[in-house]
Amino acid sequence: MRRRAQPLLGTLVEVRAQGASATAFDVAADAAFDAIARVHALMSFHEAGSDVRRIARARAGERVAVHPHTAAVLARAQRWARASGGAFDAGCAPQAVAQGWLPPPEDAVPPGDLPFEDALEVQGHDVLVHAPAWLDFGGIAKGYAVDLAVARLRRAGVHTGAVNAGGDLRVFGTLEETVLVRSPFDASTLWPVAALRDSACATSASGEVARRVAAPGDAPAPRSVTVLAPTACAADALTKIVWQQDALATALLRRARARALVVRADGSVWQS
Repeated sequence: MRRRAQPLLGTLVEVRAQGASATAFDVAADAAFDAIARVHALMSFHEAGSDVRRIARARAGERVAVHPHTAAVLARAQRWARASGGAFDAGCAPQAVAQGWLPPPEDAVPPGDLPFEDALEVQGHDVLVHAPAWLDFGGIAKGYAVDLAVARLRRAGVHTGAVNAGGDLRVFGTLEETVLVRSPFDASTLWPVAALRDSACATSASGEVARRVAAPGDAPAPRSVTVLAPTACAADALTKIVWQQDALATALLRRARARALVVRADGSVWQS
């Protein structure tokens, strides 16, 4: 198994390939890393020239031309938002800025009150702004980048391998890999969750997404959510939805051909 890693997307991204020559693997890995770096440059809220920051500078009625990748991720984010009744929220950047998790965008227009799925309209490779919105694609962009990297590897002739971006993992070809999830109670302990083959998984743990406040009678708030799905983009989006909705997300998981493992704050485990 050949492997290379680069620091991208705020984490260490590893690319692996089986059955490829050294030269072929280097060419394929370069293409995969280039694709991931492109997604970061387009969709990072930290980058003043990124598409998401250009959208944040737009006023109501303006049209912003964006890269096809950005349009694709925004359209997917809006579909997840609508399918989950707003549990998935890529318009959460104002809250992240207020918490100090994202830098204040001094050049941005103050965000409006509309949900991002209503504030922005994707028209081809343009975004029509109905109301100002600050986007934080976060994990869904990371998942999209992993899927894009896998596509680049396959296009370059790699038939079996994996891409791992700090919690977002996709395995393709004949490779089978055991998914290990770090215990949210003991960082030195890894739990085997499932065997992954030609699919993806993503994990969100406490501190990565907002804690759900459980009402009386509800299940305790989660400490860790792991989702297995056909793509890394879907897996990552679904971790946020399951985090907010717990077992209420079961129908959506089934429609997405996905499974979830939730470790709750009291130590109990729920699986879809």
